Amino acid sequence: MAEDIFHYTDRIGFNGIRSTPIWLFKAAQPPCDNPFGAYFTILEPSERQNLKKLRMPRKKREFCFGFVDVGDLKALRGDRGAYVFYSASDYVVTEGRQRYSGRRVDWKPS
Repeated sequence: MAEDIFHYTDRIGFNGIRSTPIWLFKAAQPPCDNPFGAYFTILEPSERQNLKKLRMPRKKREFCFGFVDVGDLKALRGDRGAYVFYSASDYVVTEGRQRYSGRRVDWKPS
């Protein structure tokens, strides 16, 4: 079985992504020197302490999307590349790959 990958966001981002049956994660320039892209992680929502490694404000970790990883994302350079991945362009997740969308605290492992 393929591993899940996650995208964390705030309420505004969550409502925008879930507004269509096919999820679209828009690429953007992060506020640091990381590459332009849409960002994802293998860190599960239940790993509260580990999520701090993502260097995201708590508000941006309130909601999440979980979906099947198909191995098409690039690892971030450096140590965080072990758990942070990105797409250099907008990233589409079809309904067949979707596993979870909602508040991070409500997620339960499958």
